[in-house]
Amino acid sequence: MKREIGLVFIISVLLVSMVPAAVSAEPGSVKVSLPGFNVSLNGVQVENRYRQYPLIVYKDITYFPMTYYDCRFLGIETKWDSGEGLEIDKTGITGAYRDYNGKTKNAGTYTATVPAFDVKVNGKAINNAEEEYPLLVFRDVTYFPMTWRFGVEEFGWEYGFDPQNGLVIQSPNQKLEKVMLSGYAGGPVIAAGQFYYYGGSDGAIYQTSVSSPENAKKVYQLPMWSYGDSYVNYGLTKKDGEAWLTYHQGGATMGSDYYIRLKPDGTSQVVESGYLTFRTFGDITVKINQGVPPGRNNLMIKYAGQEFERVGNPDYLYGWDFELRETSQGGSPSRDLYLKDDYIYVLAVDKSKDTDESRIHRVNIHTGETSRVSDLRANSFKMDGENIYFISEGELYRMPIDGGGESRLETTGPVSREFDIQVLDGAVYYVGSKDNELYKAGTDQSLNPGGKATGLKIEDGYLICTFEEENNNPYRIMIFNKDGKVVFKTSDVAHITGISVENGRLSYVESTSKNIYSTDL
Repeated sequence: MKREIGLVFIISVLLVSMVPAAVSAEPGSVKVSLPGFNVSLNGVQVENRYRQYPLIVYKDITYFPMTYYDCRFLGIETKWDSGEGLEIDKTGITGAYRDYNGKTKNAGTYTATVPAFDVKVNGKAINNAEEEYPLLVFRDVTYFPMTWRFGVEEFGWEYGFDPQNGLVIQSPNQKLEKVMLSGYAGGPVIAAGQFYYYGGSDGAIYQTSVSSPENAKKVYQLPMWSYGDSYVNYGLTKKDGEAWLTYHQGGATMGSDYYIRLKPDGTSQVVESGYLTFRTFGDITVKINQGVPPGRNNLMIKYAGQEFERVGNPDYLYGWDFELRETSQGGSPSRDLYLKDDYIYVLAVDKSKDTDESRIHRVNIHTGETSRVSDLRANSFKMDGENIYFISEGELYRMPIDGGGESRLETTGPVSREFDIQVLDGAVYYVGSKDNELYKAGTDQSLNPGGKATGLKIEDGYLICTFEEENNNPYRIMIFNKDGKVVFKTSDVAHITGISVENGRLSYVESTSKNIYSTDL
């Protein structure tokens, strides 16, 4: 009997969702106190003395605040509706820990209220009036009793208690590790190979080992911007598995973009500068000049140890989503560029004509012969395996590389041109132009209902997706594997350029705190 009483005491902990004070209809009041023992959640020691929403104790049971971030840190989601009440569900979501620390020290005892609104846990209705340990409201936040029934049976948490460590709770969702980078000054961070690359103070770019990030090495010095007293703005990206630094120097028209390869040995190489797109395929590099105004005969090729030579039809403009009209012309640069066998695949338009529009072409690297792959207008395209996938006038198409007709893929509506389609192991992902939500071709359901996409990319065999921070959008980052399964989802916000996957490990810069977090997928 004593063991059962002790077990109930140990299992008192966690959960909360912001609920307005007005939701309780003449609730009763109860006395609560702060716990006199330590509490750790997923390895994080909770500082209860100054916490705005501290853990509390009622009837010898620990209660946990169901705040937005606390819930998601422990793998559960909450939803409040003035008519339906509070819904709490175990979903496996992940979120970084927020301490909610304030400036005022908490007292030892307080008064909480017993709310009257409806509650559901994993779809099951809870009659709060009949509960021995009812939900409470404290500081306008709902508090949940952490008994064995809820903590273990409903949420799958593990508990432990001893006099030295106090109450220790582990949830089954993915755990985030905070990455401490020496000298990190904010901005993008990428993982490439066995290293992190990031920016520090005074224009320094650093490289540090993923396994020992505290030992950083300076690998590049950014120049001062020619039109100001600050360093140039920069970006860090991965290109074909390698780390690249990019920055712009000078004005919009007369300036240049610089492309610097950051090598694993800690050295760097300025590879290209100008307005251009380029890719290296073995010992062959293909480059497209994309200066303004767009000029024809702008496709070049270079073999290792040689200089660039122009290739293709001199009347063609390559690497642009472009339209020629009798009285106007215009478009935007395209980065879609591939080499397969002896052919370059690229968007192209014949500027010797009065009217024309970009289509997918292939260029023989030996003869320069340029021929259409498809007669359909193309805005962008991807090559994957033996197929080409492309957007044409809001429709999504697939066609074999070795010839054959185009087949239209099933979509829920027009495909957005603001986002590149992504192809992962034959599955095509796109953003709908009407709702900006993420879809998979051949299905009619949004992959994140209510979430408006902000970025898509593929790294290390994973599809990385980011979404706007909105109340009706539960997930702001989602990662899909080659089977189309969601292997990571979080309420944390990050820019698509601040997310990397390398060797099956995810790293991202959380936008609000600027902290860097990492986890295995």
